Amino acid sequence: MVAASLLAAFWAAFALALISPGPNFAVLLGTAMQKGRPAALKVAMGMAIGETVWGFGAVFGVAMLAARNPWIETALRVGGGLFLLYLAALSIRAALKKGDRADALPAPENDAATATSARGSVMRGFGLMLLNPKAGVFWVSLTSVFLTPETPASIGVIAVAGAVAMSLAWHTTLAIAFSADAVTVAYRRLRRGLEATLGVVLGGLGLRLLVSN
Repeated sequence: MVAASLLAAFWAAFALALISPGPNFAVLLGTAMQKGRPAALKVAMGMAIGETVWGFGAVFGVAMLAARNPWIETALRVGGGLFLLYLAALSIRAALKKGDRADALPAPENDAATATSARGSVMRGFGLMLLNPKAGVFWVSLTSVFLTPETPASIGVIAVAGAVAMSLAWHTTLAIAFSADAVTVAYRRLRRGLEATLGVVLGGLGLRLLVSN
């Protein structure tokens, strides 16, 4: 009974943080509009994998090590900020590219290109999550509050597994919603403005991450 209450509180806190808008939201939106649903779903999968790494790292003390060593946190923060700036640059470049509505349609790909694109999408989501120091701090804080040294390891594993499942479900839902026909049609009509806006948002998030302490 106590374990059930502990898990419920843990997952409730995680859910509140999960649904708050942030870089994940912006990247999923941009990927869905630019590359379509399959790529956005791969990004969601990558985010879930990154969530798994942080979750189990926090439970087994790896993330705590990063939290106690400032240079590790700084490296993650700088890496995450640069990664967001890289994604912003891609969006800005797409906004500057002239083209008609047909240009917004994905070009046919062969099997090798499809496999490469899929890996790239997964790594985009994974890299975004792994290089986000706030994710590490959040996981360390969450586990330190709800999971004490006396908590059985099995409870920690269940807590992380449930959180990862929630992350995958939420980000998959966003990927599907953002790649809906209505969103796709709007993107084709407003492509350059949307790409520019997305680039500015991602760039702002990246700069804020770089200058934050």
